[in-house]
Amino acid sequence: MKKQILFWMFLSALLLAAPAGAAPSEALPPIVSVDWLEANLKNPKLIILDVRKVEDYREGHIPNAINTFHGAWAYKRGKLFTEVPDPDDLEDTIGSAGIGWDSWVVVVGNARTLREIYQVARVACTLRYAGLDDVAILDGGMDKWIRDKKILSTKVVSAKEKLFRGKFRKDHFADKEYVQSRMGKIVLLDVREADIFTGKRKLDCITKLGHIPGAVNLPTSCAFNSDGTIKSKEALTALAEAAVGKDRSTEIVTYCDVGQCCPVWKYLMKRLLGYKNVRIYDGAMQEWTSDPDAPVTK
Repeated sequence: MKKQILFWMFLSALLLAAPAGAAPSEALPPIVSVDWLEANLKNPKLIILDVRKVEDYREGHIPNAINTFHGAWAYKRGKLFTEVPDPDDLEDTIGSAGIGWDSWVVVVGNARTLREIYQVARVACTLRYAGLDDVAILDGGMDKWIRDKKILSTKVVSAKEKLFRGKFRKDHFADKEYVQSRMGKIVLLDVREADIFTGKRKLDCITKLGHIPGAVNLPTSCAFNSDGTIKSKEALTALAEAAVGKDRSTEIVTYCDVGQCCPVWKYLMKRLLGYKNVRIYDGAMQEWTSDPDAPVTK
């Protein structure tokens, strides 16, 4: 009896120690603040992945951060601009950054433009695709870190390379055939700006105006405050539920123009808001509109 009591006391202590918002298998919440990161700089499990350009990194970065430019985490394949790397290439990239299964990876980038913010979520989603659980985004990025007068370093850090073999989550991405086969059964979430969604304008690399039939619109920019920080969970919940509904079991596929910004809502919905089945169509409208038989509507 005494052993049982001690066991339940120990289990309760573990549950109380777990970070709020983290799943039972995850030690790291999906979004961390600059204060949290500052307090954990000496944690031996921590890997700070700075995905900015090398010149930005050399001008000043978070102490012990490792620089791996975001371009290494998504490849151009044929005519498509932003495709997930092949598994062996991705394993090499992760291992060269010194990331292992026990690492706590915090992805850091600039928050000067929305495009730079989007790249951070893309890298975080790619790490999750490779099977890593403890991955987080730094809220507000380097801009928030500097604004709050946190310590900077100019020391270039070389990672201790590790052998990494992924446990790839095939349900993270969707291809065109998957989208076509599931139309009418899934929620297609177009995360582009409203004027692009409605066909008033388009990017040069997209051949047709408009969106995939049946899609709903929730621009990625809506997830952020004007200073580049992520909106509150309550605000994000209201936005998401208005677009895709309250059913957390609904199958959702996010897409954009070339696969750069659709990972944001995938990451937030899956990691923060509790939607269980969210995929990224990273071929996106660039691939869809290159097919003359793929329907598009305004």
